Order: sequence, then C-alpha cells, then structure tokens
Amino acid sequence: MNPIAKKDAREILKTNIAKLTDREELEAGILKRLFPLLQGKSKIITYVPDLRFEVDVLPVVESSPLPRPTGFIELRHSAKWYFPKIETDKGLRFIRPFTFEKGAYGMWEPLGDEEISVEEADLILVPALGYHQNGYRLGRGGGYYDRILTSESIQKKSIGFSFSKFFPVPFLYEEHDAKVGKMITEFQILSFFD
Repeated sequence: MNPIAKKDAREILKTNIAKLTDREELEAGILKRLFPLLQGKSKIITYVPDLRFEVDVLPVVESSPLPRPTGFIELRHSAKWYFPKIETDKGLRFIRPFTFEKGAYGMWEPLGDEEISVEEADLILVPALGYHQNGYRLGRGGGYYDRILTSESIQKKSIGFSFSKFFPVPFLYEEHDAKVGKMITEFQILSFFD
C-alpha cells in the first residue's frame, strides 16, 4: 500500500467512519477489550469523543458527561476520570469534572478543581481518526495530543482505538507525530513498545 498524505487520510477516514452501519457492535467489542486494562488503575485521562469519527469510550466511564446508550455494555469503571480542557496556548489541561460546558470548538469540556498531569495518570485514553501500523496516531490536525505524548514513558501508558476495517492507515507520519503504547480494535490489542 502506498503511503498517503495525512490530509488525504483524514478525509478518507471521516467519510468511511461516518458510513459504518454496525458501529455500536464494533465499539462494544473494543470496550470489552479495554475494560481489563483499566483494572487496578485509579487515575485515568480520557476524552469526550466526536461521535461522528472517534471511538466512544464513555460507556465505561462511571462519571460520563453525556447521556449515552448503555445497553451494549454493562461494565463501568469507578476510577477518577479526567477530561481535556483546551487552553488558549493550544495546550491541554486534564480536569476531574463537577460538570461540563461547551468549549471554544463546540466540544464538551470539564469544569472542576482537581487537575492531573499526564505524568501522574495511570492511563491515557487517546482519541484519533486512525493509526499507522507502527502506532503513530492520526488526529484531527491540531497537534494537541502530539504535544502531551512527548516521552516514551507517557506514550507507553497511552491507549488508542480504531475499527479494524480502518487499521492500519498508511499515512506519511512526521517526526512530531506521537505513538501510543497500545491500540485496540474490536478483534485485538496491539502493543507498540513491547
């Protein structure tokens, strides 16, 4: 497969992910593989997904910010969950929410007092459109997660998600693109540092 530009890969993925007809079943398979990896973890960074393009991890979050259909998964993890808040300098802060509000980009962001750094987190669940076969993530183009996944020790405790139909994505990754430690599809868990 010939490598393609990130911009083209993003467009292809957005078009095709939006067309998935069995998405709820696929996400249930991904979450069932994720849940055992949460055991013993007490501080977890997660995200509020763009439900059009990103895997929905909220059904396993005990303090989910959005009402989500939960018929397809009965497992909830009671860790302290932290969600990203975008800062004006294009950085991310991770806050344990009391409640949520719409942020500058129309995404739900946490309101709360308790904050955590990526170094303090036990796990970091990372949103993406897709992943390269070597674990490099293809985000939406803002570079927010590339800026926090800066060291191998942080990358090793990060987990990404993809539908198997769209993995791997043969995009031309760049030096600043971050890898994740593990990537989960509905069929497998891949480790990129083991």
